[in-house]
Amino acid sequence: MKPLRVMVVDDEPLAREGLAELLATIDDVEVTGTFADGSAAIAAVDADPPDVLCVDIQMPGLDGFDVVAALDRARLPGIVFVTAHDAFAIRAFEVDALDYLLKPVSRDRLIAALSRARQSSVGAEAYRAQVESLLERMAPARPAGVGRLIVREVGHVIVVPTRDVDWIEGADYYARLHLGSKVHLLRETLASLERRLDPARFLRVHRSAIVNLARVRRVEAHERGDAYAVLVTGARVKVLRSKREDLEQRLERLHEPGV
Repeated sequence: MKPLRVMVVDDEPLAREGLAELLATIDDVEVTGTFADGSAAIAAVDADPPDVLCVDIQMPGLDGFDVVAALDRARLPGIVFVTAHDAFAIRAFEVDALDYLLKPVSRDRLIAALSRARQSSVGAEAYRAQVESLLERMAPARPAGVGRLIVREVGHVIVVPTRDVDWIEGADYYARLHLGSKVHLLRETLASLERRLDPARFLRVHRSAIVNLARVRRVEAHERGDAYAVLVTGARVKVLRSKREDLEQRLERLHEPGV
């Protein structure tokens, strides 16, 4: 049988090395690499995708969910999340039929998780849907909405703090992140981003646009009740009539003392 190629991502050296050593005791398993941070892991998966990715969900910088969200869906490995006891996350894993390991990891539980992950390539489209469902399910439980977006460009990964985004433009199954004169293409729909972003800071003002409220300078009236949000960069984003009042109220609250 072909060896199962497994990659480990964990910022804690003892946990990372311990899991790698445990994997080395299992027949037909090859550890292809161990990584301490999400950016390095994403680049490594891009360069040489493993069969299974064991990734800790609690890491500084990019956490385990950020790492998985940034992976190429067409070459998605089997995912095994590693976590200290987190009841909400575990329920989410179980609902979406994705595997997880509780620290400290036992050898028997690891073998069972790898056995399930080996089968994840069967019905790949369904597996990708399970992963997407989990990412969306976990988004509301993360502090104050997602604080960064992961942009994949040729040869590297860019971490974009959401506070730096002026507005987001929908483009079919992609989104364009506008940051001043820069534009980054993100492989995610506007609807998915709307669910993940902090609703106190971002508002969808049009079917194809989300604005960062902190970057709106003023709202200008337009014909038939529509309007334009004029951003600090000078960019003008169309606002539907049905969204204008909500936008103006959000802006008032955002600039209230203490907010």
